[in-house]
Amino acid sequence: MVRFIKKIPVATWPIVGIFFLLGIVAFFLFKVQHLGMISPKISHLIPGESLKISDIKYSQDYKDGGGKWELRAKEGHFFDNDQFMALKDVLLTLDSFNKTSYTIKGNEGNYFRESGTIILKGDVSGKSGTGYHIETNLLTYRQNDNEVETDEPVKIIGPLFRVKGDGLYIDLSKKKFMVKKNVCTTFNSEGFFQ
Repeated sequence: MVRFIKKIPVATWPIVGIFFLLGIVAFFLFKVQHLGMISPKISHLIPGESLKISDIKYSQDYKDGGGKWELRAKEGHFFDNDQFMALKDVLLTLDSFNKTSYTIKGNEGNYFRESGTIILKGDVSGKSGTGYHIETNLLTYRQNDNEVETDEPVKIIGPLFRVKGDGLYIDLSKKKFMVKKNVCTTFNSEGFFQ
C-alpha cells in the first residue's frame, strides 16, 4: 500500500488556525447552552452612588457595651463621598441589656455613617417592649446621644394613655420622653384603678 501524503505549505498554517478557532467559537456560541447569563436589565447607579445593595443587615454595639442597634433594609444606595446611605423598607431595632427594646419601621431611611444618625421617613411606626406605640412621618435616631426626635405630628399609644402632638423628643438612656407642643392626652382610667 502506498500512501499519498500531501504536505500543507507552512504559509497556510495561520489561516487554518484562524478557521479552526472560529469553528470552536461558533460551536460554543450556537451549540452549548448558555449558563450563567447576565440579566438583560442593566442596573444603573444614581449619580454620585458608589454601591447599590439588597437585603441589608447592619448592627453595632453601643459605646457603653449595654446592648446594640440593628438596621435592616430591603435596598440601599451608598454614596461614598458623603458617607451616606439611602435605604428602602427600613427596620431599626434598638436593644439594651436589662432595658427596654424598641423596633421602628419606615418606608425609607437615611444612614449617615460619620455622625451615627439614622433618619426614618414615610409611615414611621415604632413599638417598645413595654407596650408603647409611636406613629409619625419622620423620626431621627442619634446613635451617639441615644436619642430619638421629630418635629412632625406624632401619636403615642400606651397601656395607660394616648398622646397626640407636634414633635417628640426621647432620651432612651434616661427613659424619658416629651411631646414638644400642641399636646392632647387621653388617659385610660382602667389602667389607673387596677
